[in-house]
Amino acid sequence: MANTIDWGQGAVNNTIGWGKGKTNATNNWGSIYDSTAAGETNITGGGGFVNEYSMSFDGVDEYFSAGNPSSLQITGALTISAWVKTTNTTTIGIIVGKDGVSPHATRSYQIQLQSSGEARFVIFKSGSIVELVTGTTLVNDGNWHHVMGVNDGADLKIYVDGTLEATNLGGGGTIQNGTANFNIGRREGNGTNELEFLGNIDEVAIWNSDQSSNASSIYNGGVPTDLSSLSPLSWWRMGDGDTWNGSTWTLTDNGSGGNDATSVFMEEGDRVTDVP
Repeated sequence: MANTIDWGQGAVNNTIGWGKGKTNATNNWGSIYDSTAAGETNITGGGGFVNEYSMSFDGVDEYFSAGNPSSLQITGALTISAWVKTTNTTTIGIIVGKDGVSPHATRSYQIQLQSSGEARFVIFKSGSIVELVTGTTLVNDGNWHHVMGVNDGADLKIYVDGTLEATNLGGGGTIQNGTANFNIGRREGNGTNELEFLGNIDEVAIWNSDQSSNASSIYNGGVPTDLSSLSPLSWWRMGDGDTWNGSTWTLTDNGSGGNDATSVFMEEGDRVTDVP
């Protein structure tokens, strides 16, 4: 019978017998047999931004450097954002910054973790002037925290976990264009007093603008988010989409600056799956 399917007798003695589907006892169900799935392949259905890795620093000599490119020689409005996890209670650790030990002419800006556990945002001005603002939350409790420092051109502000914790009124303004390299995990030095960070750092971003109005969005309820719509100057994912060549890590700059960072003394195993 044309254009009809005849399955034959559906039941014999209360059993289902479909019979032989094809010669040599193979089944051919039609064109779907040869189909390949297409479209959404993310089984979670979410797709897009995923944060799988952070970088672990030993507090001794491990760090990343982006050199001293002109785009990071920021002298006006500035925002620095980073996620950190640490239990260090003994030493100061530099999370991110463009700062040298000495002379003063090497210094520009940094975010550091105090040995007492608070985060601090510091800028350096000409004439050996130093301005700073310190948060109130202890971020060395072994949990992930978001830290963001802002120079809005007039004041210095520090946000911890999306909340403005302190303001240095009149402490902002023009930042010195220091000669130090931009580093993640320590400040530029001569082998001493470099204040290496002990713990994990994730999702580091920098803007040459005031991002105060976006503090809550960047914190995102305690989960890192896609920063593309906020157009960061530089944004290092700290493991996600980054490469190991057998001896060094290269952190891809996902911002507009093109300032890739290269690891120093770090190991392949320093990329870990511990994330906010």
